[in-house]
Amino acid sequence: MSRQAGLSLLELLAVLVIIGIVAAFAAPYMDHGDGIRELGFAERVLSDLRIAQRRAHADGCPVRVTVSASQFTVEQRNALCSGSFDRDVARSGEAGAWLGGAPPEGMALASSPATFYFDPSGAAVDSVGGSTVDVAITVGSRQIDIVGATGYAAF
Repeated sequence: MSRQAGLSLLELLAVLVIIGIVAAFAAPYMDHGDGIRELGFAERVLSDLRIAQRRAHADGCPVRVTVSASQFTVEQRNALCSGSFDRDVARSGEAGAWLGGAPPEGMALASSPATFYFDPSGAAVDSVGGSTVDVAITVGSRQIDIVGATGYAAF
């Protein structure tokens, strides 16, 4: 009697169980990069906020942050400490790079309040010379909180 080559039923079931276990662990990481893009943009927003806060403290002049659904901007006054807020804040060490930007397509961006300032002490305030305000910025499913009194920003 000759024996035919192939897998037994027990071997086939073992292979299917192993494939199922691997799929269960790998599935959360297979989101086509949406979660990675969201995290990357949220980290960029957080980094830009921290740079803006340090810039206001170092220059001794307020920095304005405006957040809308389509972009966030970080601006200083035209003549540093006087004039209108219409000068983009440069990213340190990167020629031609500015703080702020637009979220990736399909990603929600919101802030409460929508416009706030970092004052010369580094605190987050509701207006130039105004009172401190806690800020919540939503980037996709993540939230960045800014403590008004200190200007500290974190997830």
